[in-house]
Amino acid sequence: MVSKLTRSEFTQQLQDKKIDVGQAAADQKLAGVDVAKADLNHDGKIAGAAEATALFKEVDRYDRNGDAASIALTGADGATTKAGQVAAALQARAVFDVAEPPGLVLKDAALKTAFAAAGSVPLARGTNGDRASAVQYALARLGVNVGTVDGKFGPGTERAVKSFQTNVGLPSTGVVDAATLAALDAKAGALDLRTPAEKSGDALKYLSNHAALGMAKLPAISDRTKAVDWNHPEIQKAYGAFVDAYWQHCKTNRVECDCKTLSLFFMDQFRTKVKADLGVQLPRPAGLPAKDWVAATADNTRGFFSRFETLAKVRPGYENAQTLQRLDPKASMLSGVNVRYGGVDANMAARAVKVTAPWTASRDNAGDQRVPELPVQNMLPGDVIFIDHTGDGRNDHMANVVKLERDAAGKVTSMVLATGSFDDMKDADGSTAPNSLGEVNNYSEEVTVTFGADGKVASSQVTWSSEPSWLVESRYSARTLLMEMKPGGTISAGRWAQPAPTSGGEN
Repeated sequence: MVSKLTRSEFTQQLQDKKIDVGQAAADQKLAGVDVAKADLNHDGKIAGAAEATALFKEVDRYDRNGDAASIALTGADGATTKAGQVAAALQARAVFDVAEPPGLVLKDAALKTAFAAAGSVPLARGTNGDRASAVQYALARLGVNVGTVDGKFGPGTERAVKSFQTNVGLPSTGVVDAATLAALDAKAGALDLRTPAEKSGDALKYLSNHAALGMAKLPAISDRTKAVDWNHPEIQKAYGAFVDAYWQHCKTNRVECDCKTLSLFFMDQFRTKVKADLGVQLPRPAGLPAKDWVAATADNTRGFFSRFETLAKVRPGYENAQTLQRLDPKASMLSGVNVRYGGVDANMAARAVKVTAPWTASRDNAGDQRVPELPVQNMLPGDVIFIDHTGDGRNDHMANVVKLERDAAGKVTSMVLATGSFDDMKDADGSTAPNSLGEVNNYSEEVTVTFGADGKVASSQVTWSSEPSWLVESRYSARTLLMEMKPGGTISAGRWAQPAPTSGGEN
């Protein structure tokens, strides 16, 4: 059945709201739409019945139903029409255009946008929409557990509001009244959630100054009968300890990147530390080119994906994040420091690792997700895991062993893994590659796995993510990092090692 939107319905939906003409012009979903033509008084915004009617006329240019008083939102096949897409994009850009409640001047951008209308408080359980999203967003940033920021004021949000009210000395009603909103705005408006690396002005330099980070100096090499290189046992042991210690700083600064880049970042930062502490220049492992590291932040995106209005289409699953960016013009998907080492893919990086636990069919778990397909008992901190998902001989995912705990008998009881990955933000089609960094949302996660006495997986959980759990669901687990569940796929492990001698010198 074809659904439609009438002109009167469209103007009613925009009543008491405004659309910023400049922001609309930058919205890829509105490319080609002459929004400025509907700005009859040239004040930079679309507001009022006359301008809403003029704007509907611009939407109608994309309609084919032959009726100037309505547009078809869907076609006979049920698919959204171009006019329907334009109308939805405009409605998403509309925000209330009335004075703030008397006596209450809000500072937090999302709260200010959502609560602009008079009579917007109180807000209570059962109310959904932008106001609920803004309250959840503020509470979540303040560290109050709201579950998912989804714009639904349910029992979880009510409990979170009560918790906040108790903490600031207000009656614990669970209702967002003027006093609660003012207290929430005062707290949220004063937040600066930038990481130390972001605040430093040079994130990469900050993350590379290990002494300033408070990291212990590497112990001197005691066995000088062996060459001090990647193959030296003391260097290998030091690398494992470094990965554990440095990962804590990565988490503090919300370092995010794809899988192979995280492995390369650990490796190259260790080379920096060995040079500073021991005066030894470790070479890059075999086959890895010399490249410059790039670090991006919300304040300096360096072309990395940050905000959704730069995309013509958006991958499903990010609807809540889009809402928050509409409410908060400074909200960014660059959660901390995004690092990149160009010119190397996961297969190239994996091939630079010396294999210590090659794949064998005997470790195939036949689909039993409790059974790791790696020799967990033989693994060490600093091991690099690499996975060939398809069995075509090309590795396409990597992870790092950060920490192991063993019982009195020496059996591994828990393992901490660090990995990175990315989402192609234009779609969820794995067969189509991103066109640029501006379509790639990188993230990093820590997975902690525990093992039973039988060596099988007892539990698996994401214990840290560069992206907040209230915004995006976590992705990784023991199933995706300690086993390869696809037919024909393989999983192996190894360590960074000294490359074979060449005539070209240090590589």
